[in-house]
Amino acid sequence: MESNKIGGGTIISQVPIPIEEYNELLPFLKVKSYSKNQILKACHEIETTRRYLISGTLALFENQQGSKVCRRIYSKYCLVCDFESFEKEQLTDFSIVAYTDCLVCEIPKELEEAILIPAPHIIKLILRLSHQVVVQNLEWASVLWLSPKARYSRLPQICPDFALIKIKDICGILNLPERTLHRLRGKS
Repeated sequence: MESNKIGGGTIISQVPIPIEEYNELLPFLKVKSYSKNQILKACHEIETTRRYLISGTLALFENQQGSKVCRRIYSKYCLVCDFESFEKEQLTDFSIVAYTDCLVCEIPKELEEAILIPAPHIIKLILRLSHQVVVQNLEWASVLWLSPKARYSRLPQICPDFALIKIKDICGILNLPERTLHRLRGKS
């Protein structure tokens, strides 16, 4: 396990949950591949799917006044979903896009309850995944609590695919203007 300092405290990040732990879920999962820039969930759609990223990179974009701003990058072994849209069954300003070619396990919302009937011990996996999502979301949100220099230093630590991210998307994630990012990169 990896220890991280967040907001003055320390939390423990879970080790990624390997695909093998999903074996009992396989009859319920759809494994799909997506090409770079393919939209998995558009901002004008209600989220109906939870995804486990097997390989590649996904991104969460926010639609702001007609332009898309990157808010989060997901690397392999992450659970990816527009959780607000999924839970409230409402539209949001977020879309999920394949940042690179990727392979994803998907579970449609309508199958969630059906999974628990034949495999009730799957609850342990669900709890681990829930904890992992909470920890990852806290890590990503806590970056914005830092100074601009510390934000830029912290992002590669929580994003294994940092080298793939375009500058304009780093600016969106860190909520920094491009000129500030160029200045910070020049000091690195």
